[in-house]
Amino acid sequence: MTKVKRCRRVVAVGAVVSAAIGGLVVGVLPFDHAAGVDVRPAVTAVDPSTFYNSAQQKFAAGDVTGGLQSLKEMLAVVPVDPYALALQAIWSAQADDEAASQAALTRLNGINRTLHTTARDIISGVDAAAQIVPDTSPKSVSGRTAIVILGYGLNGNGKMAPELVRRVTAGQAQAETTTGAPIVVAGGAPKKGITEAAAMKKWLVANGVDAARITEEGRSGSTVANAQNTAEILRGKGISEIILITSPNHIRRAAADFAAVGLRAVATVTTATELSKYAQPLTLDQQKGIRLEATRAAEIPATRAAGLPLPDNLPDTGPGLITEFGGKLLESLLDAGSSAIDSLPAE
Repeated sequence: MTKVKRCRRVVAVGAVVSAAIGGLVVGVLPFDHAAGVDVRPAVTAVDPSTFYNSAQQKFAAGDVTGGLQSLKEMLAVVPVDPYALALQAIWSAQADDEAASQAALTRLNGINRTLHTTARDIISGVDAAAQIVPDTSPKSVSGRTAIVILGYGLNGNGKMAPELVRRVTAGQAQAETTTGAPIVVAGGAPKKGITEAAAMKKWLVANGVDAARITEEGRSGSTVANAQNTAEILRGKGISEIILITSPNHIRRAAADFAAVGLRAVATVTTATELSKYAQPLTLDQQKGIRLEATRAAEIPATRAAGLPLPDNLPDTGPGLITEFGGKLLESLLDAGSSAIDSLPAE
């Protein structure tokens, strides 16, 4: 009798473990109608999305320590969630915790290698972007690169604002230095039916740049979308390195966003607008904003729906990870000696 009772107990707890490995620890056990025993209070509901969303809200508010704590609590429930591990790696770097960042990257590499690469690109991209000191000189670069000129809001009549003229002027100078580099002009937000990209291309062609070199990216209405849409264009050309051109107050954020989508800024050129205000690299604390936006550019979800499932087709998580997690949860529940579970009758 005792032996059978123990078996019933393990089966019941095993259902909880199975649900946890699936991405959600179900907070109830079934009502045993035959025995008239309600065992539901035995386990407390834990939804991983609650921890994930709390972490993202805290990161958005600049609370890095609090966000990392929420991720830690989530990963205690679902240790193989790739987005949580990516965020842990990215924000541990912001907290200057190299060991924690590398540990998260290592674990992520065994679960989702694509996201591992993205997280690594964000970390290195933010580091590099923070060190940019804007300057107006065209750059000589080697290898296969593209020139990317970022847009700026058009006037109501569809004409270019003075700052956008300054950006395309810097782009023209760079185009004359790197004569073989293709050019992407990026910006949507049409006025009078004219996109920023179309206005930029028209200006460049009128000022001697070969139209055949220029591709319009005229769908985007933000820097994040600039990066995502430009990455789609350049991926088809086999290009992953760019010369990025924009204003001094925009260059670091833009470089971080482009790094997040796999486009590394090997050189930057800016307008001369308020150049002296941006002569100092960003401190670690000042990097929070561009780090957060880079995660958005990489399409790491800002929120997760309740009842969070694990992604489909997870690669091999490495020896013992799932069983180790399941075993620990099972052990903790058994050690708790729940009276409700113990009350299950023997058959």
